[in-house]
Amino acid sequence: MIKINLLPWRETQRKRKQQQFIIALSLSLIFVLSVFAYLHSYILNQQAYQIQRNRLLQQEVTLQDQNVLTRKMIEEKINQFINKINYINTLQTSRLDTRNVLQQLTFALPSTLFLTKITRIDHEIIIEGRAQSSGALSVFMQKMGNETSFQTPVLETMKLPDSAGLESIKNSEEMPLFVLHTQQRNLH
Repeated sequence: MIKINLLPWRETQRKRKQQQFIIALSLSLIFVLSVFAYLHSYILNQQAYQIQRNRLLQQEVTLQDQNVLTRKMIEEKINQFINKINYINTLQTSRLDTRNVLQQLTFALPSTLFLTKITRIDHEIIIEGRAQSSGALSVFMQKMGNETSFQTPVLETMKLPDSAGLESIKNSEEMPLFVLHTQQRNLH
């Protein structure tokens, strides 16, 4: 029988299998590393995309905030404009009321009475003047009470001049001073 030494063949077979194992292990490692590199690249791209979307959203939020501020400013201007229109309408109505008040005061005023000052604060009217007699003032107050624009007037003060009596009144400076208060009726 022939003796065959199989030991070198086994040794080469073992080296070849070991090389194949190392190649397969290297290929597996390269594959795993490439998969991880791809996943890492994909995740970085997704993060960059999300950051870009966040910036875009932040810009839109800033733009909308500016739009809201602009709208608020416009609404404030509109409210100011409406307030001015209402104020002008109030002045227009007040102007007509003042004309009516003066007209009715003229109709109620007797010839022996002189008005020196008329003050109007909201609906209160303060009338100052001079009267030749208390009877003329009484007639004036009755006529004012009968007018539709006035409530019943109230005499606040009547001051007689110190130097002259009622019999010797020569000019309007010597006539007694009076102050009346009345309220304007709201006819609207």
